[in-house]
Amino acid sequence: MSLKSITIPIFSLLFLTFSATSMAEKIKSGNWDGLRKMMTAEEFEKTGLDNLSADELKLLDRWFLKFLAHDSQQMVKSDKKIQKLQNQGVKRHIVGHFSGWTGKTVFRLDNGEIWKQRLSSRYAVSLENPAVEIKKNLFGFYEMTILKTGRRVGVSRLK
Repeated sequence: MSLKSITIPIFSLLFLTFSATSMAEKIKSGNWDGLRKMMTAEEFEKTGLDNLSADELKLLDRWFLKFLAHDSQQMVKSDKKIQKLQNQGVKRHIVGHFSGWTGKTVFRLDNGEIWKQRLSSRYAVSLENPAVEIKKNLFGFYEMTILKTGRRVGVSRLK
């Protein structure tokens, strides 16, 4: 199998098959470690990347890194499949003890993202590392839902 024969389909597979949880865990370091380390072993095998030689995988990693650096933002803006995925919620966890929000709350997530409360409302709860879902509402603003309680709050991303 040649690198050239998988270049086009690999982009679609990478964006559509990465599991959100595993990707979030791998991105924490902030460094590009290559596809083998970014994917689970099962994802790597299912995409057929385990059939590539070490040199082919190195070339694909280099190509993908260049794509991320130079062309991915344009693809995100114009590709309907990616836009559909972005409109779906993404599940994460708030790190540590969570006591709710007070109007100006900052939320630190397990993937390193930091979100702040966008709307002034209050909610009190006591949870440890609660699972949350973040997605855009009908107006294009982000909302965070605490999955255990179903409570939502408007948020905007800081980092």
